[in-house]
Amino acid sequence: MELGKVSVHSLQTGSMKQDPTTCAMSDVLSDIFNAIDTGKSLIRTQLDTLPEEILDVIAVEKNIFWYDPNAASDIKRNIIRNCNKVFRTLGTNYAIEQVIADYFGDGQIEEWYEYDGQPYHFRVLTTNTKVTGDLAEQFHKAVEAVKRKSTRLHEVLLLMSADLNIYYGFVMHTGDKITIRQEG
Repeated sequence: MELGKVSVHSLQTGSMKQDPTTCAMSDVLSDIFNAIDTGKSLIRTQLDTLPEEILDVIAVEKNIFWYDPNAASDIKRNIIRNCNKVFRTLGTNYAIEQVIADYFGDGQIEEWYEYDGQPYHFRVLTTNTKVTGDLAEQFHKAVEAVKRKSTRLHEVLLLMSADLNIYYGFVMHTGDKITIRQEG
């Protein structure tokens, strides 16, 4: 059965198809189901065009507790798009890395034993230069919501690189050392 061509009457059993009340109800339900515009009901396909107010409503309906209504619209869309991945992996590094990707676009987690930190701490490394002020605070709240409660976010490090011309020189001196002593 295709969407838009629903026949509730055809789904009834043989004896129910003979009942006039069931037939009338099936006809009414078929008309209602066929009148639904399925293109507007598929949120996932419309996510990039929905207004921010609707994004906020969707986040409440889906109970995305790390969602921040003050975040930028592209971050909101990313969070909604990837919320099922985070829900499936809450408390793991994968959930934190997904939040990193949603907020910063890139980044990774470095565990405490990889950088000589305190036990059960981790830090986030990113190259996104927008990691300041409000965005950093929103990110911190989101990470606190999805991480294991026994771990602590130690710091967020912004990694920057540049191409520099470095000039260096050296001197090498070779020679013999002769010591003259006078006897006598």
